Amino acid sequence: MSEGIKESDTCMTVGWAIMAIGGILGLIVIFFFGRVEIGGGIYSEAKKVWSPIIVGVGMGTILNGLIVGYLFQKIASILKYHEKNRNG
Repeated sequence: MSEGIKESDTCMTVGWAIMAIGGILGLIVIFFFGRVEIGGGIYSEAKKVWSPIIVGVGMGTILNGLIVGYLFQKIASILKYHEKNRNG
């Protein structure tokens, strides 16, 4: 009788995927939208600066992905404990 993939393994994989996607999306937000141009006046050239709000949003996205992924991995460890006790 084949058992197949266990719920705990699936939940652990989902947790790692959420962490990776959150990190990648956070970096994308920071590097693609973080630099903004500000005008220097009528005769001066516009400057590019890092927007602290957008950088904060990107860091929040990374942190959110890490927290949710960690919670999924904790759920996976609880599932693994119950699977081990149920099967002997």
